[in-house]
Amino acid sequence: MSETPVIQFLNKMADLILLNALWILCCIPIVTIGASTTAMYYVLIRSIRYGDGYVVKMFFLSFKRDFKQSTFAWLIIVVLFCLLGMDLYFWYVLTEGVIAKVMLVLSLSVAFVIFITSLYIFPVIAKFENTLYIHVKNAVAMAIGHFKHTTIILLIIAIFFYANYKTLAANVIMLFIGFALLAYILSFFFYSVFMNYMDERYDDFYIDER
Repeated sequence: MSETPVIQFLNKMADLILLNALWILCCIPIVTIGASTTAMYYVLIRSIRYGDGYVVKMFFLSFKRDFKQSTFAWLIIVVLFCLLGMDLYFWYVLTEGVIAKVMLVLSLSVAFVIFITSLYIFPVIAKFENTLYIHVKNAVAMAIGHFKHTTIILLIIAIFFYANYKTLAANVIMLFIGFALLAYILSFFFYSVFMNYMDERYDDFYIDER
């Protein structure tokens, strides 16, 4: 007997609430944010491909499998943004003149590329099997090469952040279900991009789940 749309909706909300809680709990050590984000995208992108499944099992399956690459990617992102933060502070606050303005624009451009790459890198790790170097190259290529999708992704993120900046209710919703809901919405755009690079004769979601 097939489920009604109402039951399907309630099941999806329950899965997102559970996934949201798992993501927050696994992000608490800070260093595990990358692995937790990859695991969340693994569950969500897999649900788009195959339908809803075992959230906890799939989350920790990816968390364990992709921990090393995701954590290394996360640490690289943190270091790069710290360095860029100091660079931007130097050119914006401590120096003046044409050279300073040019360098400021260049630094902002680099920061933007790194930011949009950081949006793609964890879904890429979740969906594809490769070395971290290739994952980064692919994430950059996808973020820039599919800039229409990237622009929509940035807009959606901006809307979520603006809502949370404006209202306390949005903060409560974000803690309850919002992070997973945002990732779920973004997953449709990531999956749309990934479809351009996937060979449907081989889908890497079929992995050993023992």
